[in-house]
Amino acid sequence: MRKILSIVMVLLLAASVVPLALADEAGDIQQDEVEIDAETQDEVEIMNYQFGAEVRLLQLEKSITKNILKGEEVVSVLKGAEYNTTELEAILSELELLKEEVQSADPNSTDAVQIFVDLKSDAIELTKDFRETLKDLLDEGTVEELRERVREMVCEQVQNLSQQIRNRIRQFNRNQLHRIYGIIGETNSSLINEYQNGNVTKEQVKQQISKKVNEMTKEKRYQIFSELKEGKIRERIQARVCVENVTQNFQERKGVRLTNRLHNAQNAQNIDNQVRAEMENRITQRLNKNNGASGGHGDVQGGKQ
Repeated sequence: MRKILSIVMVLLLAASVVPLALADEAGDIQQDEVEIDAETQDEVEIMNYQFGAEVRLLQLEKSITKNILKGEEVVSVLKGAEYNTTELEAILSELELLKEEVQSADPNSTDAVQIFVDLKSDAIELTKDFRETLKDLLDEGTVEELRERVREMVCEQVQNLSQQIRNRIRQFNRNQLHRIYGIIGETNSSLINEYQNGNVTKEQVKQQISKKVNEMTKEKRYQIFSELKEGKIRERIQARVCVENVTQNFQERKGVRLTNRLHNAQNAQNIDNQVRAEMENRITQRLNKNNGASGGHGDVQGGKQ
């Protein structure tokens, strides 16, 4: 029984801190789908905390940045082969506008979860559009060759974002570890500081906590186990409530975002006029489709008003 309880304790500790290796890309979802996928539900669980919200927004920015850079490389290759890349460039230009929206998002906002879910949905949709447009231009073999070419691309911009994410994760985990030590009734600020400074790993900290817990009485271990479990359940329930709230008025919010993005597209600098026209046209089409899905009235016309 002692061994089983120790294993469960380690699992709870693992769930209380953010893993350092987190996915950058999300799976595809349908454009009009309002249900939130399981991955996103897991992601928003830490967004009740400031550093957790910062982590998720930075990860989204990093994912979009990587897709833009890879897309630009693909466009460069295709231009060299004299392909018409206007549609692809228009999608990349909109991704740039979306990245600016992510950068301006406030992680301390009460709507941070809603903003994250909405912008992630847009990022998935645009990435899917880019892939499908590319497939319409090229055969599957050529697409795979391009995919291999850009798969391992590394740039300073992405590396800087990766470092910011690691720092925020350590700050988030530091706060979680202080909370866990508070439940245990111990203090080990030096070990936590060593972790935040990168001198010890998260696994080493968890081992120290597990060792400390194993030295306690059976009653104390059960008390700690119960408090950690209850805290985890509360966080999960709170995250589920946030997700349920996000699904309400989803299409209406999307319409507002697309309207604002169309205005920003019309006023964006340093964009080829043909690419700008294509971007405005694509946004307008999605806006009209969204208005139809949400019961809105009247089509939006592309171009400057």
